[in-house]
Amino acid sequence: MENTKILFINPPIRGSINSGLDNLKVPLGLAYIASFLRKYGFKNVKILDAKAEGIVRKIDEDIAHYGMTYKKLKEYVKDYRPDIVGIHCAYTVYEKDVLKVTEIIKSIDKNILVVVGGAHVSASPESILKSENVDIAVKGEGEVTFYEIAKRYSENGNLKNIDGTVTREKEKIIHNNHRKLIKNLDDIPFPARDLLDMEKYINHPLNHIGTMRKPATDVITSRGCPFNCVFCSIHTIWGKNWRGRSAKNVVDEIEFLMNEYGIRQIRFQDDNISLDKKRMHEICDEIINRNLNIKWDTPNGIAIWTMDEELLKKMKKSGYYRLAPSIESGSQDTIQFIKKPIDYEHVQNILKSANKVGLWTVSPFIIGFPYETMVDIRKTIDYAKNSDLDFAIFYIAQPYAGTPLYDIYNREGLLNEGVKHSSSVMETRYGTKYFSAKDLDNLRKQAYKEFYISRFKRYINPINTYYLFKKIGNIEGLSHTIKMFKTVIGLGYHK
Repeated sequence: MENTKILFINPPIRGSINSGLDNLKVPLGLAYIASFLRKYGFKNVKILDAKAEGIVRKIDEDIAHYGMTYKKLKEYVKDYRPDIVGIHCAYTVYEKDVLKVTEIIKSIDKNILVVVGGAHVSASPESILKSENVDIAVKGEGEVTFYEIAKRYSENGNLKNIDGTVTREKEKIIHNNHRKLIKNLDDIPFPARDLLDMEKYINHPLNHIGTMRKPATDVITSRGCPFNCVFCSIHTIWGKNWRGRSAKNVVDEIEFLMNEYGIRQIRFQDDNISLDKKRMHEICDEIINRNLNIKWDTPNGIAIWTMDEELLKKMKKSGYYRLAPSIESGSQDTIQFIKKPIDYEHVQNILKSANKVGLWTVSPFIIGFPYETMVDIRKTIDYAKNSDLDFAIFYIAQPYAGTPLYDIYNREGLLNEGVKHSSSVMETRYGTKYFSAKDLDNLRKQAYKEFYISRFKRYINPINTYYLFKKIGNIEGLSHTIKMFKTVIGLGYHK
């Protein structure tokens, strides 16, 4: 095992120039698997974040290539000569990019074992295994499954009947048993960030959009979510189980990042960080008791039904500064379609508590679900305008593979042209039962315009001005406020 050379690749991707793909995020999934392998005896492990290497190159009017050129990628693989290559495929629209990388690898040496995993692979392993350049697919949580693949391959080459994998025998696709999820997430070492050039991520100009402090980086404290939102694909990897790391383990990682990389803000990227309210209190207590001078937020949103004023106060004291409830819609019909447990009365109470505590508030809203009418979209815009939110971000629904929403689009004939690489939540290429893609793009811009005009009027009110200054607090807060208004308003006219 010690001599087996393993390379993980986050592939260069091609996509819409307007979709925000030029931002760089630490590939935590690959870094977690790499750290797990090293813990259990594999020493020759590398991560190539090819998306982070190279410049953005325009291919045509709408599409650009993000990351390392295929030529340089080939040279890198030839130079390292790995025995096993693991490739991450997050979304369906990246499948072609991943398959291009597998083609390059096999052109160097057909004996290199090519393993592909990620959300898209978990949702649609048959699609990725159509390519003969893919040897085995990982379905679900990756650490233990990849370890067993690597161990077996290095010892005897027998890859049959490995839990959590999908394989191909001649023309037949073989789905092996599901892999049991790791019970104790504290058993997994921190991500192998030392295998990455962290300065590239920390210093990237888009890394600090929306953050109060820099440098900032991402941390995941839990896995999974038990809810059934129609647009969410995380169940393809984590199932419907929720598991959380211990508060001590989480804050140990925060302290490590502060000491090792000078991190001053943490973005918790959990799908449902506060599901266990007791653990949320414990994380805050741990930060406070260690006197860590850190700011933190939850860009993926937070389950507002788990919030109360006592918890908000403690979160604020520990460095939380921006409540991000994922309200999604102002239409009860749409909320029922999404299957999200939103209680508008509770939302109103929590937003008032957040104002009282001195937390900024921002929520994403999604328009353009397949059955939404103008009445539904109008309700969402009006709800956002009349709420106590400081900021709102408007997105357009996208049919990602592995989600119930994808199946609905497919069933309703809204995917006639297949997956559209240039489509994004900012500028869609999908129409619905009642709107064209262009209609939805215009409605999204209209939503932004109306919301921020309403906010200008709102802050003229002396009572709201008082709360505004309470949230700003100091020079650092003022600088962040100006940046937030510029960023969020800019998203409304993203081009």
